[in-house]
Amino acid sequence: MKRIRKVGLTNFILLISSLILVIILIGFSFIRNATSANEIAHTWEVKSNIRQMSATISKMESYGLAYEATGKIKFKQAFFDAQDEYDSLLLSLENLVADHDAQLQRMKGISTDMDGKIQLFQERINTGNYPANAQQGEIGLHFTADIGHKLEALVEVENALLEERNHRFFIWKLIILSALGIATVIVFLSLFNLIKKVKPLIEELLSTQLELEQTNKNMEAALKDLKKINIEKEEEIKAKETAISEAEKLNESLLAKNQQLDHFAYVASHDLQEPLRTVSNYLEIFQEDFPERLEGEATLYFQFINKAVERMRNLISGLLSFSRLGTSGQMENIDLNLTLQKIREDLMGVIEERNITIEYETMPTVTGYRIEIKQLFQNLISNAIKFTAPEIQPHVSISFEETANYYNFHIKDNGIGIPEKDFAKIFDMFSRLHSTKDYEGQGIGLAFCKKIVELHLGNIWVSSKFGEGTTVHFTLKK
Repeated sequence: MKRIRKVGLTNFILLISSLILVIILIGFSFIRNATSANEIAHTWEVKSNIRQMSATISKMESYGLAYEATGKIKFKQAFFDAQDEYDSLLLSLENLVADHDAQLQRMKGISTDMDGKIQLFQERINTGNYPANAQQGEIGLHFTADIGHKLEALVEVENALLEERNHRFFIWKLIILSALGIATVIVFLSLFNLIKKVKPLIEELLSTQLELEQTNKNMEAALKDLKKINIEKEEEIKAKETAISEAEKLNESLLAKNQQLDHFAYVASHDLQEPLRTVSNYLEIFQEDFPERLEGEATLYFQFINKAVERMRNLISGLLSFSRLGTSGQMENIDLNLTLQKIREDLMGVIEERNITIEYETMPTVTGYRIEIKQLFQNLISNAIKFTAPEIQPHVSISFEETANYYNFHIKDNGIGIPEKDFAKIFDMFSRLHSTKDYEGQGIGLAFCKKIVELHLGNIWVSSKFGEGTTVHFTLKK
């Protein structure tokens, strides 16, 4: 601001000083020019009156001659009217040339000559002593011939004055135009210098103004956002209070359901498995005590019964394990690199037997249930190995991407693949796409995986090309 004041004041003083000087010069020139113009107008007025006086004297001569020639009163009256006009013009001219002594003396000479001629004409009229014919009377009444050269002398002097005054008028007009030109140049240079020095400061001010306006807009937008956030926070607080209330109710409900689940686990582990153990024990006793009766088809039937009992026991065990998912402990940070290393150790026998390749990049640390997370990866890797044709060397690739809220995992194999129509079906409980003769299992492995992923607030799905391999995709919330 101080820089603007300093630069602006200095240039303003220079500009005003220059303008005052030029205005004084222009004013003086205008005054002199106006004086010259008035003198020119005065000269033209004098010349005009001289011309009118010459015409009036000519009329007096004509009317006087006409009266002497005809004796008619109208010519006499016309003569006197012309004389009145002459007197008026004479008085006007004497006033106009009063500032010029030579012209004033010439006017007095003209006036004396005219007075003599007019007096002579009046004496003739009054006495009636005038020639009998017009030719004799013309000698005394030829005004123009006697006065004309004196009037021309007046005109010549006025012409000289007019030429001199026109020249002076031109000089002063040239001075005015030059002064205006100089004033224009001075104003232009001063303004240019002022603009040149002030322009960066003005641009800085405009930039500051724009920044302030933008800041104000941002502040207004921020205030609106804050108000909106406050409203959202209030709604969120209300929603959280409602959610807390509902969560308390759900916790109470979950406690009751957990008690029921514990009871179911007890029943499944004791009451349901006890009859199976009884059947299995009696079958074993019968086979030991009455071996001679087990011949032919009877032996085959006993084998079927034993296998059925074993499958039933495995199903009950699987249901029990399924119901207990998520109850193994608290959620904790899990290094998946260590988890995958333990899985490799658990599967080392089959890995060496089939020369299996398991590849994975450096895996992240996730938050979850340690046992369930290990079971998730182990089930998916085991399935990738199991559903690979015997003549093909299994290859399992594990990768992931990280987003703002989730880890996205992909477990890809080179197995037999899954038909597209079965993509959703494979995650159902006890769902099997193959017979137990081809691939062993209870059909609950992927159902376990789905529940474990959902426990960790994620999703699971597959992509596959039948006969070329399968990729299982799942997400785990951070």
